Amino acid sequence: MTLNNYRLEKVDPLIYTEEDWKRYFDFRVKSYALINRPMPFESLEKLKEFNLKSIKEGKEIYQVWKNEQENGTFVFSTEFKDDLEKRYTYLNNYMNDKYLASNLLEMIFNKFIDYDENSNSLAIDSINGMNDYVADVYDAQVASTLAFYELNIKEANVEKIDAWLAEAPAKFPNLRIALYTELPDDLIEEYAALYRQLWADMPNNSTLDDVQITAEGIKSAQEAGKKSKHCAYRYVVFNENNQLIAKTYVVVNLEQPQVVEQFMTGVMEKYRGRGLSKWIKAAMFKKLVADFPELEKIETTAHPDNHPSRELSKQMGYKRTGGEKGFLIDRANIVQCLKANV
Repeated sequence: MTLNNYRLEKVDPLIYTEEDWKRYFDFRVKSYALINRPMPFESLEKLKEFNLKSIKEGKEIYQVWKNEQENGTFVFSTEFKDDLEKRYTYLNNYMNDKYLASNLLEMIFNKFIDYDENSNSLAIDSINGMNDYVADVYDAQVASTLAFYELNIKEANVEKIDAWLAEAPAKFPNLRIALYTELPDDLIEEYAALYRQLWADMPNNSTLDDVQITAEGIKSAQEAGKKSKHCAYRYVVFNENNQLIAKTYVVVNLEQPQVVEQFMTGVMEKYRGRGLSKWIKAAMFKKLVADFPELEKIETTAHPDNHPSRELSKQMGYKRTGGEKGFLIDRANIVQCLKANV
């Protein structure tokens, strides 16, 4: 089997000239064009601003060429920074080819060793089993598992969705539903607290996640979304005391609204089992279809053991399309691998 050739270049503001930034912008445009997607940053200045912010936060960004063709980027970020026992580096894989060939992974290992000397391990994702080989080769441990689902708009059970919406006012007379495309400042802290609680309640939560959902982080994400031509729709439910008790949200790429991603739909424990998730997911579906006539499908994820979420999605017409595992490769195993290949 012939291995592909890879080349890496770190995005480094300390040495980058304006010409280097222009070349990087061109690289990003070409890598997106290869998968028929528009580059999410409309100008060099916006791309530069976003990347400089990421680097200032401690991340490292690398361009990747595969056989001298633009293959996208990967980004190192440190998780659990304040916990030396859990601290690890996450490989954010934005490459067109998600497969991490052994020779590419060895190059990544070398960068990882220099990136954060206190990281105990490197986390990578494996979509539909493509990188599962790391379990045998590097004794990697499975740290998270997700199932992928998608709803083809033409195959949605609109009759059931409409029924859920129609019954909601009588079923929940003391509750109020609201839509936000941008959370107001006076609601962000409460929203962050709800999100943290729902995350903590998830079954078999991932050991990879350093969930630090804060008002500041949400504000930052909202601003970043504007700059990259993304918007968020958030449906929330308030109880009779005007307290947040349920949420769901969707991110829309305004440049390519045919496919959207729906993230955590959750209800506070006291209010579960009443059908609130049906209400807010149905409301979101109808809003998205109305606002984006070109919408073709909605994608979401769920833990394989989250049976209520899976059943609700099934009733709406979602179908499982695959899955993803998160692996942790121990630093000692990486060091041993690099020594063996010297």
